Amino acid sequence: MSKKGELPKKFEEIHNRIEKVVTPHITVKIAMPEGIDKEEFLKLEDNDKFLHALSLFVKRWLKRNVEAKKRQT
Repeated sequence: MSKKGELPKKFEEIHNRIEKVVTPHITVKIAMPEGIDKEEFLKLEDNDKFLHALSLFVKRWLKRNVEAKKRQT
């Protein structure tokens, strides 16, 4: 017999793996800058405008990085 809570945990692990295959993503850790209100900082996690801006930044960074590697070869 499985331990209490073991099945939901296993389901969550499998669900996360499937989700990453269907829609690959990464989790980014950003340290809270000094002097910033903790509650305001934590709200960014659910702020669609912030997440969109961060996504655009990552796309630009990756594009520059790929182009730089192509120039090196």
